[in-house]
Amino acid sequence: MNSCLRAQGGATATHRARFPALWSLLLTGLVLALAPGAQASPAPVPSPTPSKSAEGAPFGVQAGLYGLTTLTGGHFGYALKAGARIEDSAVIYNKSDEARTFQVYGADVTNAAGGGLAPAQEGQKMAAVGAWLKLDSEATVTVRPKSSAKVRFSLAVPAGTPPGSYLGSLVTALRTPAVSGGVNTETRIARLVELTVPGTADLQVSLTELEHRPAGGGEEFTVTVRNTGNVLYTFSGTLNITGGSSARTVPLTPAGIYVIPGGSATITGRLTDLPDLGRRAVTASVTATVPGGTAKTVDSNTVRLSYFPWLIATLIVGGFLALGLLLFITRKRRRAWLRRRAEERTALRALRRELRAGNPSADDPHEAQAGGAEHP
Repeated sequence: MNSCLRAQGGATATHRARFPALWSLLLTGLVLALAPGAQASPAPVPSPTPSKSAEGAPFGVQAGLYGLTTLTGGHFGYALKAGARIEDSAVIYNKSDEARTFQVYGADVTNAAGGGLAPAQEGQKMAAVGAWLKLDSEATVTVRPKSSAKVRFSLAVPAGTPPGSYLGSLVTALRTPAVSGGVNTETRIARLVELTVPGTADLQVSLTELEHRPAGGGEEFTVTVRNTGNVLYTFSGTLNITGGSSARTVPLTPAGIYVIPGGSATITGRLTDLPDLGRRAVTASVTATVPGGTAKTVDSNTVRLSYFPWLIATLIVGGFLALGLLLFITRKRRRAWLRRRAEERTALRALRRELRAGNPSADDPHEAQAGGAEHP
């Protein structure tokens, strides 16, 4: 059996081969388990399904020990102590009818913005596995038609590296030159490099403040999950709603994604069927699970919502105010009318008293007639 795997510095090494089907990076099948208080060791990784786009790729990459290991999965997996070094290889297959030139490099793996994992781009500053993985030859490899080439590399873990899970990838890229002013294209195949530095596992989960905003006739809630420990885990979350007739839960999405140590992922949930009147208390609950290991559940802050039919209340209050104003104006006018009527009655009674006393007013027309010249 031809083996190109050599462990140095007393390190243990595990090499995971993959099936020969070609596929682009699918990192959602990552699994590493570190049992708290015990020696960390890689857990079995489920074999991902090759993507259709990768099946049509003009080249393929597989582990140098393909078929010579009992481990399943499609990635390189190692358990190395801090300060240890290991050597391994990958085989690049050129399936086309012409020579191809490939760029090969090590890259860190980070959480992608939309969820999941992705390798760093070539030329970016690498901080972990991407910086520790070194090629034994040039980064540019030319492979003849219908042929293959072996690329050797080494992985050296710096002394003093803390225990935990470290993820990187060996990336093989094929660049297609632009034709007639077109756009350059690049096809990449990344083989995950799963590194476990043995030690005490530290499963730590933290959540940001639970935020909310109106959306689609309801409330949309957002919270960010942060991996502040040293183990890779997957997580799922729910919104727990209390208040009203009964408690209920709403799932947070996406679910089942991985978060690397030092990474984060944002999840959302939408609360609909809100009441017109009442109160609700909403809390996000997230459970992080190390596959094959332990689990931990953390809760966010509680957001309290109050619902009141403000439009109906405003219309009712406005109606009462308009009615009150109308009554006020009507009452004021009635009082003025009553005052005028009282003054008129008073003046009429005074006039009648004068008439009965035989002393009509000077401006009375009867007085003017009586006081005039005598008729002949």
